[in-house]
Amino acid sequence: MKLYHHTILSLLSSGVLYFFTRSIAATSACFLSGIFIDLDHFFEYFYAFGYKRFSIAKFFQAADDHAYQKFFLFLHSYELVIIFWILNFTLIPYPWMLGLSIGFTLHIIADQIYNPCDYRTYFLIFRIRHRFDGDRLFPFDLQEKYKKQERGWGRDVTKTRRNR
Repeated sequence: MKLYHHTILSLLSSGVLYFFTRSIAATSACFLSGIFIDLDHFFEYFYAFGYKRFSIAKFFQAADDHAYQKFFLFLHSYELVIIFWILNFTLIPYPWMLGLSIGFTLHIIADQIYNPCDYRTYFLIFRIRHRFDGDRLFPFDLQEKYKKQERGWGRDVTKTRRNR
């Protein structure tokens, strides 16, 4: 899912959360976590291309094309979401933790729905088990299938790993 989609989703969910909680802390945490979970994509980029000649345009293009051989996505994990919700209901019952939990959860669910991936891709244990292999996590045939269904990506998946 693209950054602007996550931004819109985060704005909407933060607005709804504010309506129900009237908490700036919850609203801010929801908005920020719904977007900044994607900071883990920098790890894939630097792992694949190194630090020299970094380009923000190349960064976004590589992410849109699922161009990496390895997808670590350390923040994109249902295990982390479960931990956040457990902390929210037990040790850290603060509004900001509720917002963080909601933002992370919605981000991962949206990625699960809109990205061409194995249904287990967003489980960290699954990625570790398959050694973070991009072809296993984001299979080319699924990318082609989703492209034909026009799932709103607005990108050409023919420029992915295998066809470059």
